[in-house]
Amino acid sequence: MKKLLIADKKLEVANVCLGAMNFGSTTDKKSSYDVLDAYIDRGGNFIDTSNNYAHWAGTGDESETLLGEWLRDRKCRDKVIIATKVGFDRHGEGAGLKKEQIEYWFDRSLKKLGTDYIDLYYAHVDDPNTPLEETMAAFDSLVKKGKVRVLGGSNYDTWRFAEANMTAKEKGLTPYSVMQQRFTYLNVRGDAVPKYPFNEFVNRERLRFLASKNIPLVAYSCLAKGGYEVPERMPAENILGERLEFLKKMAADKDVSATALVVAWLTNLYRVEGYPVVIPLFASSKVAHFLENLDGAEIALSDEELNALCKA
Repeated sequence: MKKLLIADKKLEVANVCLGAMNFGSTTDKKSSYDVLDAYIDRGGNFIDTSNNYAHWAGTGDESETLLGEWLRDRKCRDKVIIATKVGFDRHGEGAGLKKEQIEYWFDRSLKKLGTDYIDLYYAHVDDPNTPLEETMAAFDSLVKKGKVRVLGGSNYDTWRFAEANMTAKEKGLTPYSVMQQRFTYLNVRGDAVPKYPFNEFVNRERLRFLASKNIPLVAYSCLAKGGYEVPERMPAENILGERLEFLKKMAADKDVSATALVVAWLTNLYRVEGYPVVIPLFASSKVAHFLENLDGAEIALSDEELNALCKA
């Protein structure tokens, strides 16, 4: 797999990130291990989890706990980049980015993962009730202690993400170097309202912001819950019509799935003016299905094809 240097070259990551959200809960241990092993065998090294995954199907500890077991069993901690998160609700606890909350949940994550450092630590969602200086200082302390390598922000409005980094710069603190946000090929209806206040889909303005700041986007929900292949799974907020039909026609012409072509488009977007580096984040409970989608990162797209997909 192609590797990317991100966050001022502090991290070298695969150009596709494996999402471990359901590992240990709705995806059983064996299936989770099989997908993790297959990803590593293909040259992947970038694994995403959180301190609250998947709390709607368990306690919220399952994903980090299973990853910790897998890291121990495979003895591969030094070969992978682990990203986890803090700040989202889990059964009525954990929401917020106050100093004491960050420190408490960070220590819990270390224990579950069986490690003494985190490569990429995200604020899982903005906390407008806590001063940005307090949040950024708490994260910065973890970086300066050598417990975290790089910081990221997920589910932030663009202006709040920018204000967080402005606050960090003014106070001499570590900024967010990575953004994680919802993004897929299809456009989103203007009247769509996200389930949570800040997990909006990425728009063109946000893409231009990230490109101008050289900040990569880790794109979650990028495969539209399987909706490119199974129409009834397509989220209602995605606009269908000509753009989807164009994608499907090009996929058929190239003899690949529409989903794989979405992965190809995402991993090549950095070649188009006004777009940042985009790292698609996805998973599957089945190895064959996961690898079929992962193959999308190897699909060659000419400049003409890439621009046509963008303009469709």
